Amino acid sequence: MTRVHVVVEEGNARILGYHAINLGMMNVDEMTRRPRGAPDHGEVPVLFLGQVAVDRTAQGRGLGGILVHHVFEKACAISDMAGCHAILLDVIADGGDDALARRKAWYEGFGFAAFPSNPARMFLPMKQVRASVRARREDAGA
Repeated sequence: MTRVHVVVEEGNARILGYHAINLGMMNVDEMTRRPRGAPDHGEVPVLFLGQVAVDRTAQGRGLGGILVHHVFEKACAISDMAGCHAILLDVIADGGDDALARRKAWYEGFGFAAFPSNPARMFLPMKQVRASVRARREDAGA
């Protein structure tokens, strides 16, 4: 069960970008440090970011960053209602090592970190997500 959010220009049905999210679980043993309060069974709820994509014609205009921050807003709302430890994603590996490294660096720019056991899987704890949302709201209010 995935929810897809799309971006279109007003008056035009052409999709310029999208992100796909769903709920999932993650085993804390994958992390370098066990989160405080993690249950004994080791599974914590996460928001899984399936993909962020921007049409080639719309790239370079900041749309990808807007989509990621939309995911952050959704994650905060979900965490407030039902609990969520982190946002988790798998970086798409197609296109070779350079493309993978570029994508990873892009997500790292938002604070995501790779799992030591799987460098293509990345996560961002909700504490950092909330700080990013607060900062963005403060910047918008300034």
